[in-house]
Amino acid sequence: MTDMKENILRVATPRMQQVGIRSVSIEDLCKELGISKKTFYVYFPSKDDLVDAMLHAQETKITHDVQHLVANKTVVQLLVDWTKIAKQTEKSSHQTPPVLYDLKKYYPNLFKLHLKRVRRVMQEFLVQFLRKGQTEGIFRQEIDVEVASMLMVNTHFMLAEHADNHELSPQETRHIGKTSMDILLRGIFTPEGLQTLEKAVKK
Repeated sequence: MTDMKENILRVATPRMQQVGIRSVSIEDLCKELGISKKTFYVYFPSKDDLVDAMLHAQETKITHDVQHLVANKTVVQLLVDWTKIAKQTEKSSHQTPPVLYDLKKYYPNLFKLHLKRVRRVMQEFLVQFLRKGQTEGIFRQEIDVEVASMLMVNTHFMLAEHADNHELSPQETRHIGKTSMDILLRGIFTPEGLQTLEKAVKK
């Protein structure tokens, strides 16, 4: 990626995340960057291309971050961290971020592609996570990690869809999500692995 393309993304990404895609004009971005629209269109032929590039960059960063995380922590440490994050998330707002709202409403095709790529990233990460747990003796060796990861990802997206359609309240979504993950995780843990996790969570 060229320096100019990176600069455009660097300026555009936080603005779109803050105020939404529709509120950020190409003209405003060009003024801030000190470039002409002609120069902008050399790197991004349309605003759709800019949005797609932003999504790809975010997906790449997430992939890099989770791979780094898995490589540097045990499965029990990761699960304890997720428990803390889940508790903090329960206290946060359930409003849809502006960029996501605009993406779903005005860029439905890009949104579908983004979700497809995110699903793939999540499933690849979970397969890696589950295999790591098997190596550490936390998860049962006979578990099909491909099937288990698919069940986890599908559960997540099913709940997200119900919540987005206002078919479930935030409280119901949290309860069903926690219950589903508890059932799925207890089904793949070894007895020793579950004891190790419970001790770590208590600490």
